[in-house]
Amino acid sequence: MPPAPHPQHRLATVVFAVIAFAAIALSCFAGGLAAEYRTVDLLDSGGFDGVEPPAYRESGPVLLVCGDDAEDFAERNDDVDLRRVENQRLYEDCLASGHRDLASAVAAAEPGSRILVLPGRYDLAETLLLDGTADLQIEGLGDGPEAVLLSGGFALDTVLEARDATGIHLRNLTLGQARESGLLLDGVESVAVESVDVVQSGGHGLHVSGSRAVALTDCRATAADDAGIAVENSKATVEGCESTGSATGMLVSGSIAVVDGNRLHGNTTGLAVTDTGPAPNVAVTGNLVYGNNTDHYDRLGTPACAADLADRDWSEGIVCPERTVPLGVGVLVADAARVSVTGNRIWNQEAAAIATWGTPGVYGGAGDANTFAENIFGVRDDGRRERNRLDLWWDGTGSGNCFDEPNAFRTFPAVLPDCEDGAGASRISGEPLRALKVWRCGVGDAAAGMPEGCDWFGARFTDRLEFQVAVVFTAALLFLTGAGWLAAARTEHPPRAGRMTFSAMATGAGGLLLVLAVWSGRADYEALAVGLWGVGWLLAGRSWRQCGMPFFGLFTGLIGAVAVMDAVDRAVWTLPFVPVSPAWIWSVSLPLWTLVALSLAFGPRRREEERPVVERTPVTAPAHDRWDW
Repeated sequence: MPPAPHPQHRLATVVFAVIAFAAIALSCFAGGLAAEYRTVDLLDSGGFDGVEPPAYRESGPVLLVCGDDAEDFAERNDDVDLRRVENQRLYEDCLASGHRDLASAVAAAEPGSRILVLPGRYDLAETLLLDGTADLQIEGLGDGPEAVLLSGGFALDTVLEARDATGIHLRNLTLGQARESGLLLDGVESVAVESVDVVQSGGHGLHVSGSRAVALTDCRATAADDAGIAVENSKATVEGCESTGSATGMLVSGSIAVVDGNRLHGNTTGLAVTDTGPAPNVAVTGNLVYGNNTDHYDRLGTPACAADLADRDWSEGIVCPERTVPLGVGVLVADAARVSVTGNRIWNQEAAAIATWGTPGVYGGAGDANTFAENIFGVRDDGRRERNRLDLWWDGTGSGNCFDEPNAFRTFPAVLPDCEDGAGASRISGEPLRALKVWRCGVGDAAAGMPEGCDWFGARFTDRLEFQVAVVFTAALLFLTGAGWLAAARTEHPPRAGRMTFSAMATGAGGLLLVLAVWSGRADYEALAVGLWGVGWLLAGRSWRQCGMPFFGLFTGLIGAVAVMDAVDRAVWTLPFVPVSPAWIWSVSLPLWTLVALSLAFGPRRREEERPVVERTPVTAPAHDRWDW
């Protein structure tokens, strides 16, 4: 008679059944939410609600601004080609009747005025403030922004600041050496910034906050401790700009924005789209993003970053980040919704061309309904090939995300949900290891210190979080599988010789391949490793059921089946009916399975119940009917 199942076996079966039914219920709930979410038009930019940035105008009252240093003017004007002679005439007029500083010209300007700034360096004693200013155009009289420099000398938080202003047009200016932002547009409406450079900023270079109908065109930002160009809680377009030598080339947060045709390179992260807010809509298209592999974290905590901004050696490219963003990522979409990343060319990224993740939890928030399509990976703008380490990295979280990237060479996971049905996958949480990495290595505060074990922040080889987890998991997997076979050997009907051969081979190969896959960063090998382990446990569960452990064997087989499903999800087809990564199902089941396996392998050995004593019935037949030998 087979032994009766122990209570822990019944508990294991009940818990696994509850998990399965919960997954089915959540999948139905997720499906409804995903269907509702698909009705959102991802590419609708939202517009500027009828308000447009002002166009450049050549008419209106003119105010001239020039400096007293004629030698500086002459030197800078010599580099001007188109209007050198006219500038010389205007300089003489300005000396006679113009303004010596920009602040006095702004104070004297009326709505509709044009302030023309002649070539030269202008050291500001206080921030140039446009507070409530309307319909004002300020332009430098050079071929580009390099002819006119407005410097804060690291004594001012902001070089030029506009608040509650409307109809402002800034053109051909260089703003530099601010403790916070070179140019700050806060609460403005209908503003155009054209051919403006911002250099050497202790915070954001060009910062747009709480504004609408702002157009940034052909601008340039270099050497900012935070973001070269930052658009926060605004409606804006950024077109044809360049950002380099900063912690983040461009930051878009909580905004409705179009980011088109820009060049982002030489930063830690090229473009970061984060925390898009309740009504987000960001279109990232046609940008050149490359070589954002500069480690700006190596000098944090050293005298180079402890020194005052005025004493920092900016010529050495020293940048001291205020927040941590992944090193070597071209485009980062973090906790953002309804972001469209299409038609960009991204190459030479040491971590990933595109990395995206969301916040685990209820659908309809951050990390949902993002589209990635038709981007060109690993090919420079001159046609030469320069690969990224990964083309796409996704944590698997969110609803309605889809990827239409047939030219992607290497992705993580190996297979991504496509955009054919417009739905994408619906996941409350992606794969556990990637979720752990995002939690530990995501965007954070640099003042809190650099997290250890993150390859995004410089960890290499065995120091990487993923590798350490893989080694520990593999060691535990092989030990616990051995414990299961030991438990089987202690039963009344141990498995026959050779029954564990294929199971042990599959499980062992899966564990070792997992370590190698994580070491090399190959998502396809990782999926194969999980599948081999799953097959090994399916075979083991079958053997353990036959040797007298039916519930433990069933539990093992179910976990093995989920592992095989997880492998399919990672490398063959993103399963649309699973609300969480299948890895979560076997991950939360393993602790209970471990307790059962250890109790069976190392607990008291079960003894066969003693058979009851059979009392023989005395012979009652008469003597003459007995056969007596």
